[in-house]
Amino acid sequence: SPRPATFKGIKKQMHFRFNFRVLLPLLAVVLLFQTSALAQTPIYQCRIVAQHPHDQQTSTQGLFFHNDMLYESSGGFGLSFLAIVELETGRQTKKIQYENSYFAEGITSYKNDIFLLTWMSGTGFVHDLDTLDYRTDFTYRDNGEATEGWGLTFDGTRFILSSGTARLHFFQPDDFTQTDTVLVRDGSALVRQLNELEYVGGMVLANIWKSDRIAVIIPESGTVKAWIDLTPLRQHLSPDAGVANGIAYDAKTGRLFVTGKHWDKLFEIRIDETL
Repeated sequence: SPRPATFKGIKKQMHFRFNFRVLLPLLAVVLLFQTSALAQTPIYQCRIVAQHPHDQQTSTQGLFFHNDMLYESSGGFGLSFLAIVELETGRQTKKIQYENSYFAEGITSYKNDIFLLTWMSGTGFVHDLDTLDYRTDFTYRDNGEATEGWGLTFDGTRFILSSGTARLHFFQPDDFTQTDTVLVRDGSALVRQLNELEYVGGMVLANIWKSDRIAVIIPESGTVKAWIDLTPLRQHLSPDAGVANGIAYDAKTGRLFVTGKHWDKLFEIRIDETL
């Protein structure tokens, strides 16, 4: 038969059980922390609703939808232009060229005007929404320092600008004075190279340069709520299609359109999840 436990042995067993009970809550906290750290930002898959022709010569920098027409800017020194485009045909119904010293970038609408950024000049242009006639120009700065212009959208109160960094810049609509900035993060990681922007349902949608993903960003905090995966679109594009860049939202119908630089198609896509 086994030897009876000694008093010393009983003390050791009790001590072990006591420590284990104390450690249980600590272990639970550690496991919870590890689970949270491993939790990933959700990735939403896109489904193609419709395909439309897109001028493959266009190096899309900005895109938005208004009155059943697309408005699109194309970049390149000596090649930049702004155009009104028919959705169904891809035909440019109106088009203006920019001087060789300007590289056209993001665009958005405000009241009856189009606001267009340029890449490195720190100068933007305002055009009539219907005729594309030139109205005026404006400048944009980050705390008084020159900043690049990449993407531009309007949230109903403020302009939101991207500059190819991990930072979104907010500007007053009437004088384009910067009011705030926010860093965009996926978890703790900065999300750099923010490009073309669109404001949809309280979220900022942002193309990421050289990526086939769109970041869904909470503008107040800069937190990436989710990613939209555009890789399924590649199989429908010509092999020489460039990077994804161009997001347009039809607020009347809820349609969401995407394209890219030198893409031969523009897609209407659907996301099953709520943005």
